[in-house]
Amino acid sequence: MNQLVNGVIKIIKSSIALACYALLVMLGGTSLYADESAPAVVTSQPQADVQLAPLMSALDKVGLAKPLAKAGINIYGYAEGGWFYDATAPQKGGPTFIGYNNFKSQITLDKVSLNIERTVDPTKKKLDVGFHGEILYGADASFIHSNGLWDTQTGHNQWDIIQAYVDIAFPNIPLRLRAGKWIELAGFEQFSANIYGAFGDPMRALYSYSYQFLYAEPGTQTGAFATYVLNPQWTFDAGFTFGWNQSIRDANHAIDFLGRAIFTPSDKTTVIFVMTEGPEFPFNFGHNIPTGDSGDYWTALDLVITQKINDKLSLGLGADYVVTPRIPGLPDGAKQWGGVAGYASYALDPHFTLNGRVEWYKDAACGFSTGAPVGANYYGLTAGVAIKPFPKYNTLSHFIFRPEIRYDHADRSVFGISGVRDQLTFSMDSLVTF
Repeated sequence: MNQLVNGVIKIIKSSIALACYALLVMLGGTSLYADESAPAVVTSQPQADVQLAPLMSALDKVGLAKPLAKAGINIYGYAEGGWFYDATAPQKGGPTFIGYNNFKSQITLDKVSLNIERTVDPTKKKLDVGFHGEILYGADASFIHSNGLWDTQTGHNQWDIIQAYVDIAFPNIPLRLRAGKWIELAGFEQFSANIYGAFGDPMRALYSYSYQFLYAEPGTQTGAFATYVLNPQWTFDAGFTFGWNQSIRDANHAIDFLGRAIFTPSDKTTVIFVMTEGPEFPFNFGHNIPTGDSGDYWTALDLVITQKINDKLSLGLGADYVVTPRIPGLPDGAKQWGGVAGYASYALDPHFTLNGRVEWYKDAACGFSTGAPVGANYYGLTAGVAIKPFPKYNTLSHFIFRPEIRYDHADRSVFGISGVRDQLTFSMDSLVTF
């Protein structure tokens, strides 16, 4: 059994290395996120009436876009920087529990993402090979490292290889096999896809992340899974991973089950259910982490529903629930955490899109999931507007500005000032996709 596991690990590491190599060799460009949220890929030779993204357009000027398109390769990315103000506790330091973009009263380079991909379509039922690599630089990289991969860096801005996988589509069957490292499949929000969100449009998103994304879902996963397209309405995924945020190293030397079902009854409605089952403690990375626990299985369930009401209004719902019989170092008894969030996005016109999120999150694990000193109920209300100043201009249309206001309340005193249960924050970011 150990030989089998070691053999599988070698295959996964080889897949990561192959995808990373493809990314580094092609570092003249980029690609992005999960398949569902990526910008349209140029799959044929560019024509005069096809509007290319800025990077591919630049490559076209030196004669590279057409050969890349002929090979089915797309290169793209984005840059994001923002500013955050905590009206409750303006001084630097102190917990805010809203994750990545919480460096108080300073301009931060959140991330620059550089990607390259070649997608495969299992519904074509032919042998094909693809890949995806994404390299990241910025303040956010320090929060998304997986165990064993570029996780020993220090400093405000860091590097990370956030995705590196190989895809194989098979002949005579609508099946795709993926091996390597990818952004986790669960959640209405995802790390890179926070630009696009589950609504699939960079204008329909918020700068800050939900509690569920931060504390009830993994950031990345490494392993292998198969995708089977039953029909246009149903798609199923099943496979294994090394655990939450594990890659080159595995904290507990155990594998997890990963499953996903996607139901698309119409072009306006999507329902996604994701389940992971396996030992996850510890799910962090770095030096001096505690001894892994391979005996207590975590059950993590995730549900996402999106509904497009019309061309202007889209609604969404995300729910997460995690439970485990025991966590080493905490009092005995089942530990659980999770929450529910509702989303709305309304496009006023090509320049302005209003975005909102209301959420509830509960940590019933003595603060284990959030890192707070106690378990608590968290409530959040976020409102923002995505502004596209130049929607009609090819290059300038890729610039987005997103101001946001957020109010958080907890039923215990957990925020930056002793005794405070309420938190009011303002933030804004600028985004350029290319």
